[in-house]
Amino acid sequence: MPVYSHSRLSTFESCPLMYKLNYIDKIEREREGVEAFLGLRFHEAMELLYKDLRFKTHTLEELLSFYDSSWHKEWHDEIVITKKDRKAEDYYNLGKKCIEDYYKSYHPFNSSRVLSLERMINIELDKDGKYKLTGYVDRIAQDDKGIYEIHDYKTAGTLPAQKYLDEDRQLALYQIGIQNIWYDVKDVKLIWHYVVFGKEMVSTRTPEQLDKLKKDIVCLIDTIEGTKEFIPRESGLCEWCVYPDLCPKRKHLYKVEALPPNKYLEDDGVKLVNTYVNLTAEKKKHQEQIDAIDNELEMVKEAVFEYSKKEGLEAIRGSGHKLKISEKQKAVFPSKGSPERDEIKNILRQSDKWDEVAELDTYAAEKAISEERWDKKLIDKVKKFLKFETRRSVSLSKLDEKEK
Repeated sequence: MPVYSHSRLSTFESCPLMYKLNYIDKIEREREGVEAFLGLRFHEAMELLYKDLRFKTHTLEELLSFYDSSWHKEWHDEIVITKKDRKAEDYYNLGKKCIEDYYKSYHPFNSSRVLSLERMINIELDKDGKYKLTGYVDRIAQDDKGIYEIHDYKTAGTLPAQKYLDEDRQLALYQIGIQNIWYDVKDVKLIWHYVVFGKEMVSTRTPEQLDKLKKDIVCLIDTIEGTKEFIPRESGLCEWCVYPDLCPKRKHLYKVEALPPNKYLEDDGVKLVNTYVNLTAEKKKHQEQIDAIDNELEMVKEAVFEYSKKEGLEAIRGSGHKLKISEKQKAVFPSKGSPERDEIKNILRQSDKWDEVAELDTYAAEKAISEERWDKKLIDKVKKFLKFETRRSVSLSKLDEKEK
């Protein structure tokens, strides 16, 4: 069994097909998004800051100079900017501001002792060592009360709710990992730095929660290992997928996006979609007319009922057609799952009529009652649970030769 990671598990949960292409088929695709690039540059600056802290405290100017040098050294033209209204400079300035805000908030960086930076953590989920995970912790520290801290830097543009972080598994898994490294690890704070917002968010886990997490991850790994068909799953993450040409949900989009305008409109798929859109719009236009006619018909029906009742008529003659008006009493059975319906079922089961209305076919039962095909005592028992509604109907027919 392979050694898993939080990102590997998350990939399966996000899209099983992407998981297969990446981790099973091992199809390598190099695509670096600007968000990930920005995140790496910020992490590098934090690693420099805390790595040298035992010897010196870098000035803000030194840290920004390092960030600037790293950004321009690593930048390349293949970095993808998905948001069309953004430029590389926008992300550069955002990263610079994040460093400035972080520096001003935490200087002189002595609230806790740094124990490790960018440390690889091995996590065993069972006693036999069959289920294993690995991961990298941005920073591990310990405060003056002996409480361990697991720090994680996030350059994401959205701020999650506290409930989400209280259920987050990544840092909780790292807590399990550091408990296997240092045996004095008891109290642990999980700390996320959402640096775009200048906000620190904290959560903790109980031993019971960590035990449940282990079991949940084991179940998830078993699910992954037992999966035979890896179905693609669409989400907002598809915009960052590196396999659009291999995904049945996205590959036509990928194909036509690359076509010049004159070729785009000639694509058979584009033609079919455009035709479908046009017909749907045409149908909607006619449906609105049909709905208007249906509403007017209902008003005419009401007028017919009122007229027939007033004049005592069962049929109304027109120039070449006639309307027949009828009223019937219809038995309405209690709704499914109600005690009354269950009572009717028990009554019928105790009789010899249950097979006629298997699982209470209300149409068959109503017919048997209206035609009085059952014993009167049985009908009376069932009727006690029924409601009767008057159903009115109008039927249209041509006048026959005699009527003309």
